[in-house]
Amino acid sequence: MTKLRLSDKQINAFLFAAQGVGAVFVGIFLAAYLAGLPTTDVFHSKPAFRIPLTIFGAVLLVMVLVASVLAVLSKKK
Repeated sequence: MTKLRLSDKQINAFLFAAQGVGAVFVGIFLAAYLAGLPTTDVFHSKPAFRIPLTIFGAVLLVMVLVASVLAVLSKKK
């Protein structure tokens, strides 16, 4: 198995992007649940919330999996 050589700048950029996608996902998720207050309405089934949640959730999941693979392949000395 070959070790992947990534610079600290590349690693930091990828992790920063993953954190950004995660922050957007959490923001939309919270908005879907808090927008209905003070009632018990939840808007996660509305297309305006469901579509972005699906997109950002899938991207976040892929980025987490890629980060895990990169962590294994780019072991530092």
